[in-house]
Amino acid sequence: MYNILILSNPNDIYAKEDEMLLKSFKKDGNNVLIQWIDYDEKLDDEFDVILRRNTWVQEKEKTLLFDKYNEILKERLKNKPVLKVNFYQVDSNGKNYLIDYYKKGLHVIPSADNLDDASSFEDYNEFVLKPLNSFGSGIDQKIVKKEELEKEFKKGLLIQPKLNFKSEIQCYFVADELMYSFEFIPSKYPNYPTPKVIELTQDEKKCVDKFVKEVKIDAGFLRLDFLRLEKDELVLLEVEATSPFMALSMLEEKLRNRVIEKYKQNIYDYISLKKI
Repeated sequence: MYNILILSNPNDIYAKEDEMLLKSFKKDGNNVLIQWIDYDEKLDDEFDVILRRNTWVQEKEKTLLFDKYNEILKERLKNKPVLKVNFYQVDSNGKNYLIDYYKKGLHVIPSADNLDDASSFEDYNEFVLKPLNSFGSGIDQKIVKKEELEKEFKKGLLIQPKLNFKSEIQCYFVADELMYSFEFIPSKYPNYPTPKVIELTQDEKKCVDKFVKEVKIDAGFLRLDFLRLEKDELVLLEVEATSPFMALSMLEEKLRNRVIEKYKQNIYDYISLKKI
């Protein structure tokens, strides 16, 4: 039996999947508690593992509060012996990793954090500006025309060209094992159409695998979001390795149960390995 703390946002409609995880862990005989990221520091020493799940907030007015508690929590837990899952991956400090991936020549949306570097995106007429420290929601995201870019850009924003694409592809993993992929047509945001489960082609799998290796996640959930361009090429939209929403309630029951069991076993193995 393990003592497991699940960090979620109990007030969010998407917390349902974390309640599923809590029930399943409890069914195995574990002691499990769900809290948001502002929980009492005394709890840090009472658990074998802290599982970071869907902690983010949807309301713009709450993002500053989220940012405050998020930074406090990451710093506080950094050097504590309690095991932590989905905490310090590439996306835990914002979207700078997209710039690094682009400079490496990986299949990612062209990305820059300054106007000089963005000047190389000369083939595009519209650009998307979004906060570098944002967690992936559309809060404070803005689309501007090329001639407006210099006026609208401010330090702390990510600059990306607005691409024409067919759909959004989301790939869901337990650690580095692909469990299922969704396709949203035309995209998930802002209308959230019902996705369909798809099989990736061999070329798409090779593209996706490159990013799995870059993220280097050994425990927990991972989601990689891509755009399928008009010529069917995949480009990375973002990595969701901290607080990845896994859309478990959208899965048919048999697959959902398999994913939850795989996730639990991955966590148990991780705890056993780290406690040796």
